[in-house]
Amino acid sequence: MTAPPKPLRIQRLTLSDFRAFPGPAPQTFELDGQNLLVYGENGAGKSSLFHALREFFSLKPTRRLDDYRNVFSKAPEDGVSVRVVFNDGGTEAGWHLKPAAGPLGLLAQQQTGMPALVEIHPGSPYIKHSDPRVSQAALRRACLDYRALLDTNYRQGDGDINLFDIAVSYLIHDYPVPVAGGQIKAVGELWNSVLLAKPVRHGPRLLKRVNDACSKFNAGFKMALSDLEPFIGKLLGELIGADVAIKPFQFGGVTYNQAHFLRDRGFNGRALKLDVSFRSHALSQPQHFLNEGRLSALALAIYLGGRLACTPSAPGQALKLLVLDDVLIGLDHSNRLPVLDVLRDFFPDWQIVLLTHDHVWFEMARLHLVSTNQWKCLEVYEATCPERGIPSPKVMPTSAKAAHACLNQAREFLNSHYVPAAANYTRAAFELILKQSCERFGVPVAYKLDPRHVDTEALLSAVERWLKQNAAKTCFAGAIERVKLFRKVVLNPYSHASPPNIAHAEVEGAIGATEALLAILEPCIPLKGSLLDAGRALLAEPTPTAIQVQAALGFIRAAFAQAVRHYCERKHIVMPYSHVEPDIKQLWVKAKQDANKPIPPAFVTKVEPAHSGLLIDAVSDAVLLGLTAASVLGALNAIIDPNQLDRVELDAF
Repeated sequence: MTAPPKPLRIQRLTLSDFRAFPGPAPQTFELDGQNLLVYGENGAGKSSLFHALREFFSLKPTRRLDDYRNVFSKAPEDGVSVRVVFNDGGTEAGWHLKPAAGPLGLLAQQQTGMPALVEIHPGSPYIKHSDPRVSQAALRRACLDYRALLDTNYRQGDGDINLFDIAVSYLIHDYPVPVAGGQIKAVGELWNSVLLAKPVRHGPRLLKRVNDACSKFNAGFKMALSDLEPFIGKLLGELIGADVAIKPFQFGGVTYNQAHFLRDRGFNGRALKLDVSFRSHALSQPQHFLNEGRLSALALAIYLGGRLACTPSAPGQALKLLVLDDVLIGLDHSNRLPVLDVLRDFFPDWQIVLLTHDHVWFEMARLHLVSTNQWKCLEVYEATCPERGIPSPKVMPTSAKAAHACLNQAREFLNSHYVPAAANYTRAAFELILKQSCERFGVPVAYKLDPRHVDTEALLSAVERWLKQNAAKTCFAGAIERVKLFRKVVLNPYSHASPPNIAHAEVEGAIGATEALLAILEPCIPLKGSLLDAGRALLAEPTPTAIQVQAALGFIRAAFAQAVRHYCERKHIVMPYSHVEPDIKQLWVKAKQDANKPIPPAFVTKVEPAHSGLLIDAVSDAVLLGLTAASVLGALNAIIDPNQLDRVELDAF
């Protein structure tokens, strides 16, 4: 039985003399079938990627390829091109110029000495060079920038929001509608049929033709709207919660008016009203009531909902491409993370290209996406070609794992003897690791209005306080102590004018210690599932390493500690008041002895005495050195709920 073919993806994108990227040397972007996150300075070439993908994956580009030639390169006229290699092993698809053949080419050669150039676009269905992989993707792709989002709000003026033109030309343009004879026609095709049926003069046959076209369009349009509305509601809820809601679209249908004069004839009912409410308060003009963040979320929900409503008609292996260019600038940083969750949950079978000029957001997104192997990351900076003195962007591939990227950059600077810069990147890596630890284990951190103001010292203090309260040397406690030997490197923010004099060896040691900490944490990085799931996954490795076994123990101890705390809170276990939070051992002992709600003896006997050394007591260096996968697995099996394996049995009592 042969495996089904992989969904089509972009393997490689190559731009030659296209907009910001001068020829003749091509600029290649290796996607390897993955999603792509790109940071680009304003003017560095980020939007060139957007235009290349939008125009390449279209049935008819909005502009001629020649219009996109780089203005500085002085490369040959036929040097401009956009080329794509897919992951199917097939031939390269290219949008390029080539010399005209036949009499036209010969005449141009005779008159100008230069061949006439003709444009070859692989998505055009009208030429023999068309590529079905591109034309199918063109029907399914969504390329949005911030200006597109404005069409649903501010550009609507001061009246009601009317989405009719946007819907028929973009949102549900390719929604498949069954028509007579077992055929399928898109909403856009049905609308074109309406426009073509507009009669020049009136007569029974011509009037019947236009009225029939209106009737078919109305039925198909309403069918598409009924599929679109639930998607918008779900996406809105994921993006901004339940505050903003929409009601079913109001669409009465398009009718032809039989005006006497030709100039007055047309179609009535070209209105699709968006009925929006905020906390159950109806909004007559949401574009003037909602803030920019909610308007951006509403527009995103509308556009992305349209893609989800239309894509079931795509062939199973066809490329579905989503390109977003700075569409999140209307959202603050905390409200941008839900967008990544929406992309993960609603677009798992799409190839996504996410472009931003906000480096803080780029780092946040990279940290949020670190748990997957589905993203590649690039940084694009303004630069100048030293040989020709013309603008030529510098493209820097970087790890999708932010801490890895910082450590790699630190080593690069250290090898080039830029010691202060290397120390700064090492500190940044250490801070990212602490953030991952706090998120993974639920470590409480002092609240700041702006999370960027939670510095490395505050994160480290929170982690150390958490370790002390848990009375445990977890999987990374010892590694953190090793990193702290280089406090001058990892805890200095370099925000003042004269950073301390740091030796090369100190930074090198700090990088090594931070890498060791990351090696311990990295098996713990996947944030999906429970702590017990994460521990179980590490122990399920064919031959788990010592680091993986220690990491698994850290997860299991954290899950057990959470369960004990929750039990004591639910059962109102009484503890002597102290400004210091009791550790897990204290809570465990008190809960066992409680007269009213003691921990069930059957559960206690599973834990004590066989596994208390791993689950309750402080873990010594000697215990860590002698730790085995079998002993940790035994502790795991002792505490898991047999009816729900992703939770501690204590939670059921």
